[in-house]
Amino acid sequence: MEQSGRARVLLRISNLEASIAFYRSQLGWELLERDEVCCAALLHMGDTADEAVLVVEGCEANGALNRWLRPNYSVAEAGSLVYIGVASVADVESNLIARGFQQAIGSQESEHIRERHVPTIDGHTLVYWEELFPTDAEILGMFEVGATELECAITELSEAQLSLKEHPDKWSIREHVLHLIDLELVTMHKVKFALAEPGRMYQGNYFQPDDWQQGLAYAERPIRNEVQLFRAARGHILGLCKHLPDALFRTIRTSNREESVAQLLKMMAGHAKHHIRAVLRIREKHGC
Repeated sequence: MEQSGRARVLLRISNLEASIAFYRSQLGWELLERDEVCCAALLHMGDTADEAVLVVEGCEANGALNRWLRPNYSVAEAGSLVYIGVASVADVESNLIARGFQQAIGSQESEHIRERHVPTIDGHTLVYWEELFPTDAEILGMFEVGATELECAITELSEAQLSLKEHPDKWSIREHVLHLIDLELVTMHKVKFALAEPGRMYQGNYFQPDDWQQGLAYAERPIRNEVQLFRAARGHILGLCKHLPDALFRTIRTSNREESVAQLLKMMAGHAKHHIRAVLRIREKHGC
């Protein structure tokens, strides 16, 4: 493992010693380095997920800690979901139970992903996720129902209710909706190139959700036209896939991998479902 730029997530905590003890004893993470001056520690997640996280007591990361952080790292406040990709969530759960993990482990499964939700001492929830592999027909089915699922998730909500949040520092319903649609439109561009020019090298800019959220004023915009656009865009792609017999097998090449249309549609379908579930959680929390 390299000696710098390892952590993609900074976990904000309240007590460094207690947090280190919890992550090491309860989760089996390895302490790599610590900085007493900055009240911070770099931890490796172990065999189940070959990643590192940085825990910081109280303050933001500063220049002294940048050596541990990747350029596009994210900050997880208390109440945040922290997603960790693994080969098997069942193995994660078995390992936690074997270590004597005391808290309840939640589970969730959809057509494309299996999850285990693990609460931490700091108020975060670690979402260990395992990719599933639906058939091509199942992928198209997931993709096709997405527009209806989104419309049902926001039905009868007022403009005021669209601004409700699960936590004060998290996105509102309106922000979740606008984000999932923008990601859809950005990815659709890649899908169209794969369908029209299979095997082409595709070069696109990195999609930074927070920059788009701020730059496109998600927090205050209406969503009606965008929801209609979402349905139309999905219908457009489905029509192409049904008209082109080998559509799901066509690919696009990027700088580090090759992606098929099937993989892109599965990602788009799963991403939308993730944010639709967040919308439903907000509605349940606020009783609307």
